[in-house]
Amino acid sequence: MDEGVPETDEYGSQPCTPQAFNPMMPSTSRVATPARPSSTMSARQYGSPFRAQPQNMEPPNSRVQELRDAAVGKKSYTSDWMQNSYLPPTPQSQQYHRAPSMIGSTISNMSNTSHMSQMTTFSVLSVNTECGRFDDWIYQSQPALSKVSMSSMENQDPMKRRQRMSIPEICESLRSTEVNVQAAAIRELEPIAKAKQLEHTYGKNDLQQIIEALFEVLIPRHGETDNVIRKTCEILQYALMLPSMQSRITDRIFLNLNVQLMNGQTRFQVPKPYSIYEIVMDRALQLDTVYESSAMVLLTHLCCKTYLMKRVFMQKDQLSETYQRLHKTVITFLIHNLQRADTKTKNKGFSVSIIKNLSRKNEMIKQFAQQLNVIGIFYEIMKNEYSDEDLLWPTMQALTTFCSDSRNGDHFVRLGGAQVLCGLLSHGSTRLLYELLECMRKLADLPAIQDQDLRDSIHSLIQLVGCDDAIIVERATGTLRNIGLHNKMNKVYMVQNGVTSHMLAVLRTDARFNNQLSSMPDGQSLLKSIYENCLSILNNVTLMSPQDIKESAVHACRMISENTDSAFILLHYFNVGKPKLRKLAVTIIKRVIETAPAYAEPFVDLRGTSNEPLSILLLKRAYESLEEWRSATAEAINCKFGPDTRERRDIDERRKDHEDIVKRSVGLLSYLCSSANQRFFEGIRGVLRMPGNGANPLLWLQRFKNEMTDNILYEWLAFILSICSTEWSMQNSLLSWFIYEANTHSLFQELHNQRQNPKIREMIVKIGQVYNQQQQIQQQQQQQQQQQQQQQMYM
Repeated sequence: MDEGVPETDEYGSQPCTPQAFNPMMPSTSRVATPARPSSTMSARQYGSPFRAQPQNMEPPNSRVQELRDAAVGKKSYTSDWMQNSYLPPTPQSQQYHRAPSMIGSTISNMSNTSHMSQMTTFSVLSVNTECGRFDDWIYQSQPALSKVSMSSMENQDPMKRRQRMSIPEICESLRSTEVNVQAAAIRELEPIAKAKQLEHTYGKNDLQQIIEALFEVLIPRHGETDNVIRKTCEILQYALMLPSMQSRITDRIFLNLNVQLMNGQTRFQVPKPYSIYEIVMDRALQLDTVYESSAMVLLTHLCCKTYLMKRVFMQKDQLSETYQRLHKTVITFLIHNLQRADTKTKNKGFSVSIIKNLSRKNEMIKQFAQQLNVIGIFYEIMKNEYSDEDLLWPTMQALTTFCSDSRNGDHFVRLGGAQVLCGLLSHGSTRLLYELLECMRKLADLPAIQDQDLRDSIHSLIQLVGCDDAIIVERATGTLRNIGLHNKMNKVYMVQNGVTSHMLAVLRTDARFNNQLSSMPDGQSLLKSIYENCLSILNNVTLMSPQDIKESAVHACRMISENTDSAFILLHYFNVGKPKLRKLAVTIIKRVIETAPAYAEPFVDLRGTSNEPLSILLLKRAYESLEEWRSATAEAINCKFGPDTRERRDIDERRKDHEDIVKRSVGLLSYLCSSANQRFFEGIRGVLRMPGNGANPLLWLQRFKNEMTDNILYEWLAFILSICSTEWSMQNSLLSWFIYEANTHSLFQELHNQRQNPKIREMIVKIGQVYNQQQQIQQQQQQQQQQQQQQQMYM
């Protein structure tokens, strides 16, 4: 053996002790280099000079960074070991991360065999079983993005981070005519902008310089690159995406720059006057470019962000000519953008959204858009763009905004818009259906709808009522509620399509909306609106005014009477519903019973939610609403709001609802007690005759004699006449008992002198006649009793 090589016996005579495991020590194992990972980037993105570099990406998590450092150290230690200059670390500097490798331990234990003991030289080696940083090896084995200048620091060594560029360097690079120099500045700003940290990273003055430099890039120049323009638009867009409360400095910079441009106070080589909006619009006009859509997105943010919209586009009493010119320039560009056939559909959607938002804030902009035939453009979009939801949805929103003005709505209807919207009812988009139904609800309330054939629309709307989406049901029923207002034939079509059964089904199965409404803040108001719409539809189709088609209304009443659930449903809403719902429910019940008298029979034994029969409920609701009506009347008299204010309208509506409840309740009770099953009267006569419980109708008449309107007074007197004219009442002198118990002997004479209405006076005369008849019957009964007593005395 050579002198430098130790004998085998020397090694074999001593036990072999494995050294401590070091994960950074090179391994004898061979690990195949993984293939290049697949990329989801498009060809344009992959070849872009602005593709994110490894060192510019978001910081990796701690575990990934640990694996990267391990891979770099492993390469260095392997090189040193191959050159015989490797020294194992001292035990004090080692940090154990995991147990020793099983391979290393096995080799170390083979120490007493003569030949195998020579392998103990490698016992210091172990297999690093930790996962390698494979994605990092890719960048080590090939150049980093050959399309970027190789002179940059990050491309020479991808593992070495470059230094941050200063603000002057960023601005000068952006103004440079060399693409590579501009790209370096863009790569500096883009990660910060995407993270929405521009305002938190740079000071106010620095950020102002950067934004001005970015807008200067958007001004056309010789030798510019489309990718630079696209990335510039995106960075400016990210700067505007934060809410106004978090980006006040940035918003002010945009606003001040716009003011400077409009006043000609900048060094930009642009016409005077000008604006940041026109800079962006010039870029959006360049069709078939990579930055066309980015420019439209940026223009949308500039026009629709609340801070900028309020200060640039809000309607003011005195608006300068410069701002008027800007408003007309923007709207003209947007309208022309919609009219061009080669404009991308997505960009048309952006244009419609801007028109919608600006028209909501400024009536002058809305009128100018109307002069440019925006309604006709919307009609063409709805007619020709059936399959594109991204354009239909904002168009429907804008159309709803413009149709708030009846003139625009009438114009759209005359163009055939109602039929076009009907064709879209089968569209699969829920959000589009929401806006579509909201727009149809407004159009259905316009006089121009009376000349349109909406038979197919009505059929589709009734089908939508059966869905489980509460918003769709609310808006579909709202449209059906309005659709028969101006065209009475629409009511006929609704009845022919079985609308009564569908409305009763919605009222009966309202529990299916609970899951959806529980997560909505306005869920209860939405559910109340559904109830009100359904009951209003039933009220409308059963209405028999001179303008209505009576045969259709009679048919609707019979359909309701034949529905086995209708009595319980209507009684439920009359019992526990809000005043509006109570009014509608009692009106429908009264109208159906008067048309189909047999419909009263189910109510004889039916009990409401409070376990009270219909006759008692009618009496209670009449007395309660009479109190509420007087309160609302006093509130309306003392109201300080004008007649056109919302507060005054709410008071008047509440007053009218309670007035109708009183009239319909006592009117229905009069009919039930006089013409229907006698058990209705038997159910309330005990309550009426009970002294001291306040149910005497003459007590209420005495309290409200000076306040009751002629309509309420007439129905109240008719109610008194009907319940006092029954056979039982005549035999038991019910009217006399009412007068005696209320101490109102001169009440009817006072009313006769105060009221000049001939119908009321006629009703008072009839009540007087009933009173006289009851007095005669009472005298006859007394005479008969006296005769019977005398006969018993002589027997």
